[in-house]
Amino acid sequence: MTPLVSIIIVNYNGKHYLKDCFESLKNGTYRNIEIILVDNGSVDGSVEFVKRNYPDIKLIANAQNLGLAIASNRGAAVARGEYLFFLNNDTRSDRNLVSELVKTAEAEPRIGICGCRTMTYDGREEINCGVACDIYGYPFGEGKPLYVDAGIFIRRSVFDEIGGFDPELFLYGEDRDICWRCLIYGYDVVVVPEAVFYHDSFCSIKRGEYSTNIFRRHVGERNLLRTMLKNYSAYNLIHILPRYFLIGLAELLVFTLMGRFRVVTSAYLKAYWWNLVRLNDTLRLRKKIQMERRKDDSVVLERMGKRSGKVELFKKIGIPRFVDAG
Repeated sequence: MTPLVSIIIVNYNGKHYLKDCFESLKNGTYRNIEIILVDNGSVDGSVEFVKRNYPDIKLIANAQNLGLAIASNRGAAVARGEYLFFLNNDTRSDRNLVSELVKTAEAEPRIGICGCRTMTYDGREEINCGVACDIYGYPFGEGKPLYVDAGIFIRRSVFDEIGGFDPELFLYGEDRDICWRCLIYGYDVVVVPEAVFYHDSFCSIKRGEYSTNIFRRHVGERNLLRTMLKNYSAYNLIHILPRYFLIGLAELLVFTLMGRFRVVTSAYLKAYWWNLVRLNDTLRLRKKIQMERRKDDSVVLERMGKRSGKVELFKKIGIPRFVDAG
């Protein structure tokens, strides 16, 4: 008997993606699946489209945009599968995608999370085969992938044990955090190159230019800091946090000298304040994680590049362009 796989898709105004996403999954070689769509208050007719065309799909319609982490947890709460597969809505799946993921996970019980080989939506280029990070968790590094994104295939038992997605991580970095916790709880995170999907991904590095926006950088910074505060041991926090803040100070000085004051206040300072306000909650979760962890930080540090990804990116491309900085 093949295990049931619950495929959980979070949607926000992505109606134009849903048909291809659903049909590619339904046409796959692995049949024992249930599809759960969690809609985050879409106003583009997504909910009506699913009700009308896919009555077999479990639908959770949130009244507002709750973010990716909370919506994913809500999907998991109604899922019946032995495996949970959190898949982005802007994807098309290869026919053997789920089959390859199940085959890999079933072969090794210590695997907690499987990731995929992610191609561009047109299939012409590889986007990633897992994401490498530096020691601060910044997703530009060298070495073995720390986490997988856009498609996270996780054992239900592991998901429950490590506490699911952190509901405070609204968007960007919730995937890094859950993979990080998976590793220190004693499970492996692997990429399955034979498991392929096609992703209409936002790419911030194109043609030698690094572009972003204030919201993306703000959420990225605040989530990265919270993740380190929760997951690193006290010893490594003492050694890593000062260097992280030193790099942050350098960034603040550069953007101040450039006159990009909105970047300084709305991206960086706001991210630090966000963490300060939630420090008690972060420390509460940190206590739980540190008490329950089975592995020391070496399981993540061995995967991480030791050089700052931000510094390396700056040397390679230069100062990022904020499209909404004025």
